[in-house]
Amino acid sequence: MPLNYETAKAVVDEAHRAWSAGDIDAVLRTYADDIWFQRNAEQASAPPLVIHGKSEMETFLRGIASKVSGMAVLESFQFHSGIGRSRVSYFLTDRETGQTLSATYRQIIMFRGLQISRMEQFHDAARLSAFFRLIEVPVFYRESAPSKAEAEES
Repeated sequence: MPLNYETAKAVVDEAHRAWSAGDIDAVLRTYADDIWFQRNAEQASAPPLVIHGKSEMETFLRGIASKVSGMAVLESFQFHSGIGRSRVSYFLTDRETGQTLSATYRQIIMFRGLQISRMEQFHDAARLSAFFRLIEVPVFYRESAPSKAEAEES
């Protein structure tokens, strides 16, 4: 099956559908073994996050999925000269606190066959960083604060 707009969009749609379903194995099937991934930095002065290889990507995705549930929807997709460009709406919900983040990000996606071989994501870095700082409260605060279950009971 040749890669064209429809097949490229189907691959990207499947990656987002699988993420939304919490199916990390299905997400990984959309990636080439040597996937190269870059996400802009959470701090303006920091280098971007770069991941190379499906094994590193699996560790990254499972780490996020252990903290949050999420949903991602492809809002727009363009495909020209073998390169996909997309805008994605997403939300994340912290599994422990219930805090949520909803935002959009952009992607540049390259393919090898019917798999994603390179992906660059551009988030609102300050917003994403603030969300993860919010849900990763230091231990000394957790010891004095009620758990989510305790807070819901009161």
